[in-house]
Amino acid sequence: MGTEDTHGLGYERVDDDPNVSVLLATMDATAGWEATRRLRAWERDQLRLRGGQRLLDVGCGLGEAALALAEDLGNDGEVVGVDISEEMLRVARAKASAATCRVRFTVGDACALDEPDDDFHVVRSERTLQWIADPIAAVAEMARVVRPGGRISLIDTDWSTFAIDVGDDDLAARVRKAMRTERGRPSNIGRRLHDLVRTAGFAPLARAEATETWTAWNPDESPAPAGCFSMQSLADDLVAADQLAPADRDRFVSTIRRAALRDQFSMALTMYAVVAAAPTSSVSRPPRCG
Repeated sequence: MGTEDTHGLGYERVDDDPNVSVLLATMDATAGWEATRRLRAWERDQLRLRGGQRLLDVGCGLGEAALALAEDLGNDGEVVGVDISEEMLRVARAKASAATCRVRFTVGDACALDEPDDDFHVVRSERTLQWIADPIAAVAEMARVVRPGGRISLIDTDWSTFAIDVGDDDLAARVRKAMRTERGRPSNIGRRLHDLVRTAGFAPLARAEATETWTAWNPDESPAPAGCFSMQSLADDLVAADQLAPADRDRFVSTIRRAALRDQFSMALTMYAVVAAAPTSSVSRPPRCG
């Protein structure tokens, strides 16, 4: 990835992005975050998947999380991954060749899953709800396809926790204020996961959180910290939130770049996770969204 290769802040329209290859590379880097690895390991311990079970991953992206869990399903298990991006699924399918169980990756809508009722032992979704206009409806759809007594696992980011420190208190305050308010998407859904599963009729079993930190970034080598958006995209977000005048955009970016080159740069972002159990009876099934 070159120093000018970047993308916007978002994954709503991956296949239409002119820099789709950069988006895919960023997704891959995000999977390598320490916070991501910790929450996925925690999730695996909580789910305790068994041979022969069926797992659905909603918003599966590049498929690496679902394929890692596939190792616990044995030869008779099955993994189904659904994502809105055909480009991401192309990568996921290529990775699936080494899986021992059945694997199917398909294009689909989280709010209109093309899967039967009560069909999966476990449904998971990671860093997807923040991009869906109605996460309550999406989780209700996950509830429809999970078997009575099955489990749901949600992992998502809370962008209200995002903080940046470059030795400029005013800049840091503007970022905090901009990220605190949700605009057009549920970007701060992470800390609401516990209440979200309860609303869908699940019984929460466990929850966790993990914070990703960046303590260094060389802007001469990469347009953005590992797995993150560019500082230009952050500036655009602040402009949209009326926390930065358009005329000050370049100065904002330059301030961060100079601080990073002086080794005075740090960022932090927290993700949350919850595992919950479905009711043992499907009598009170939530209605299908859409």
